[in-house]
Amino acid sequence: MDKVKVCFYPTCENATNHFLANLARLLRDEGSFECSGFLDLAKQKKGEEFKQDVYHFNWFDQSLTFASFLYRYYILLRVIFARKRIVWTIHNTVPHGGVPVYNRILRALLLRFSSVIHIMSEGSRELPYLQPYLHKVELVPHGDYFDSYPESDADIRARFGIAADVPVVLFLGAIRPYKNIETLLEAFDFDDAVLLICGNVRPSDYLDKLTKCLSGKKNVFFSPEFVPDTALSAYLRAASFLVAPYSYDSALNSGTVLLACSYGKTVVCPDIAGVRDIQAESNCLYAYHYADNAEHAGKLREALARALADYRSGVIAEKQARALDYMRRNSWDANRSKWCSLFKR
Repeated sequence: MDKVKVCFYPTCENATNHFLANLARLLRDEGSFECSGFLDLAKQKKGEEFKQDVYHFNWFDQSLTFASFLYRYYILLRVIFARKRIVWTIHNTVPHGGVPVYNRILRALLLRFSSVIHIMSEGSRELPYLQPYLHKVELVPHGDYFDSYPESDADIRARFGIAADVPVVLFLGAIRPYKNIETLLEAFDFDDAVLLICGNVRPSDYLDKLTKCLSGKKNVFFSPEFVPDTALSAYLRAASFLVAPYSYDSALNSGTVLLACSYGKTVVCPDIAGVRDIQAESNCLYAYHYADNAEHAGKLREALARALADYRSGVIAEKQARALDYMRRNSWDANRSKWCSLFKR
């Protein structure tokens, strides 16, 4: 029997996001699928990008320029007219940071012509634009990050001059306005712990804003640089716990939370849809709720204080163990059959 050819948009491999690479690896290992990346095939200029069986679209309705939009529009029309199976994964409530309004055309086409609309959290079903299409919706939770990154022996505490007995609260990942780093800086007011913020910053004016927010802040280390895969595990091992103060406006799921759970770490974060699912199954996070931006810093500060108190008492170890157990129960392999069912013709 011929294998099903699955084409991932944008690619199977992404230097900053391992979601598609891990999914492609699962499908290949299952034995019934061949996986390729759309942009990789397009570079070959042989037309193979339109000869696949199933198309999996990710972050597709987030073009930043009109030229990019037209290219994606062309891709989608070609796939639709060829009557290919389309699987669309919804990663965010709306694209982070906002995108031009014409992207709604792409979203409308994806809603209408997708064979499967894949969501990764129960709360995603509540999205207003999904309501007429709930019969297409399939829930499969995001998988793990086990073995996604090499082990590193880098000494992160030594690099930043942090004493061995001082708790390290870590923010790790791309630094974007929707992640509310300025709110985190406002909330972090603890003399006996340090905050370590690491990641590439975009746009440039946001870096300027954060630099001003850092003025006069104690016990904060800011490293606005991309953390390479080869060093990432060292940062996670050095952390007492992580923090991710997302905005409700766009965030549905969190790769950072799942990455932390994969390393047996807990996270202080708002109760976005994906976090609510995790907490319902395993109370392993320090989740909090804020009514509006004005009270976000206060609620975040309270959650940080709880996590630090539990760290000092040792209670946090219970949450860390539950976090790792949650990830094992919801690993890629644990949900293998569900993932494969999304792509079967």
